[in-house]
Amino acid sequence: MLPKKERLSREEFNRFFLLGKRHHTPSLQIVYVPHPTLQVSVVVSKKIAKLAVERNKIRRRIYDIVKNCRPEKKPHGIFIFIVKTPVSAVPYAALRDEVVAGIDAVGKKFT
Repeated sequence: MLPKKERLSREEFNRFFLLGKRHHTPSLQIVYVPHPTLQVSVVVSKKIAKLAVERNKIRRRIYDIVKNCRPEKKPHGIFIFIVKTPVSAVPYAALRDEVVAGIDAVGKKFT
């Protein structure tokens, strides 16, 4: 899990969700706003996973991927990941590749 200072509050989420540029991957929508520091939020709706345990597992997996990709990629900015398809059955490595590729694509596309 990311430290609290690297996660978005509700007010920040609402503001940046409207301002951000969007990038789509097969199972994620990434909303990006350029910012000097890293801040991340992950949204998993009840349509994706009915049980809170499953939604939290998906959320923790994405937070962990972002946390572990930081030393090699050093992403910065505000990222909001919206899960579009059930990714609980997707292997961790495939999800990691998709998240890292999405971060790279957003960085190239909007900076």
